[in-house]
This record gives sequence, C-alpha cells and structure tokens, in this order.
Amino acid sequence: MSYEYILVKRPAQRVASITLNHPPRLNAINGHMLRELDRAVRRIERDDEVRAWLLTGAPRPDGRPCFSAGVDLKAVNEGVRLDRHLGPRVTNTIDDMLKPSIAVLDGIASTGAIELALACDFRLVGAQAAISDWHLKHLGSGVGSWGSPARWLSLVGPSVTKEMILTAKVMNADEAVATGFATARYPSEELYGQALDMAGTMAGMNPDGVSQALAHIQQSGARERDHSLSLATQVRQWFGSTETFGERARKVMAERGNRQGAQKSESD
Repeated sequence: MSYEYILVKRPAQRVASITLNHPPRLNAINGHMLRELDRAVRRIERDDEVRAWLLTGAPRPDGRPCFSAGVDLKAVNEGVRLDRHLGPRVTNTIDDMLKPSIAVLDGIASTGAIELALACDFRLVGAQAAISDWHLKHLGSGVGSWGSPARWLSLVGPSVTKEMILTAKVMNADEAVATGFATARYPSEELYGQALDMAGTMAGMNPDGVSQALAHIQQSGARERDHSLSLATQVRQWFGSTETFGERARKVMAERGNRQGAQKSESD
C-alpha cells in the first residue's frame, strides 16, 4: 500500500516502522496523515510477521531531527478535515495492541504527536528532543481530546503532568528520562539504531508470551485509563467547551494572523 504522508518499512526481521513524513511542516499531523496512520497501525496489528514496531519522524529539510509538531492547525484552517473520532481510535489502537511499540523521539515532539508517543509501550529520546504539550497554550484547552492528560498522569504522575500542561514546559532529553516519560536517551546519531535493537530483542521473544504479558499489564490498568479518557469529555462539558477542534483551530489561526498584521503595521 502506498502512502503520501507516512513511510512504512520493515527495517529488520519481524520489525516494522512507521515514519511521520511531512518535513515542510515539521511532520505536523493533518487529516490525510491521520487516516494513513490509522490504516498502517491496523495493518501492523493484523500482520503475524510483525512482532514489534517503531514510530518515528522524518528529519527537517535541513537535516535536523524532528518527530512531529503535533496537529497541523494550518491544514485545518485550509479545509483539510480532521476526523475528531479518528485520533482517539488511533491512540487507543496503539495502546491496546499486543505487539510492543517504541516511539523514537528527537527534535520537536509536541501536543498531538505526544499523544501518539504516550500511547506507545516505550519512548526513547535523542539528545535534541524538545517535548511539549501545548494544548492549553495553543488551543486554550488543557484537555487533549486524544487522551494526553490521562496518559501523562499514568506515566509521570500528577506534578509533572500539571507542569507540562499548565506551564507549556519544554522537556529535554535528560528530563524525559528522569521523569519516567522515556526509557532511555541516546546521541541523535545512535537513537534509531538503539531503538531498532530494542525492537529486535522483543521481536525475538515468544510472541504468545509477549502478547500474554502485554494483555495482563494493559488490562490491569484499562479500567482506570478508560475512566480517565471518558472523564476528559465530561470535564469539557462541565466547563461549557462546545467548540469543535476545527472551530478552535480556525480561531487560533485568525488570532495569529491578526497579531502578525499588527506587528507588521508597527514595524512600518
């Protein structure tokens, strides 16, 4: 199957990789990319030849590493539809999959892209990683619709979760490991190889044993996770948040345009 916004490869025996691939926009996630990602993840889930997989991002046009800048607000403003049900489905599919997944993060990794990484079983980071959750900063809502607060909370605890969301903190590679967000950090040039080695090790294990272990671990926390994800929708309703993501995105882009216009007038 061919894709326009992602790359799907088999970099090693029994290992697959998905690369978010839209460098001109820092691999930002538009509606087309999300649909392709949904198809690719479900194909990996059904493929008995794949026993572990990686999620990474293509480098910037100048070669610097990049995971993804998150959801592409410009694309939404340009009329590219982003299905509001698809993001939660993709993240939950990744979270529930009985095949180990590793998010390989270096460079910019923000907001919607972090929700994808949080759904993976492991996160490895490169030395240039810049990790952020800017739902509140950019969209005015601290509750990401794909489950970020719930997954942040289960991974790093309430204090770090609050800091990441309420202060728009940018977490570096060392902090990612220290807080428990990432399993390990590596020099940027070694990151992918280390991730591939880790995936290869898990792919060489008894697949039934791997599936059983993941099923047990995931189901042990599933009730709490599902409750937290459901609560996110309720919280938005409590506070009267009725705007769709598309409406918020268009409002944000309009405000940015107004600010840029005002700055240009001042400089003139």
